[in-house]
Amino acid sequence: MNWFHTPLRRELPWLALAAVLLVVLLHANAPELWFWFVLLVLLLIWRGINCWWQANQVDSGEG
Repeated sequence: MNWFHTPLRRELPWLALAAVLLVVLLHANAPELWFWFVLLVLLLIWRGINCWWQANQVDSGEG
């Protein structure tokens, strides 16, 4: 199996972005804390839904 086409390889940029947002969140001041927290949660929810959708597509044989 080619490592460049694995699901983990496709998710690495998003995992890195989530890690960067978490670091920013940990260093944020009180007024901007909620903005970064909501942004991180929305990103994680969106990626989770996308991964779930892709897994269902593979299971059903569509993709």
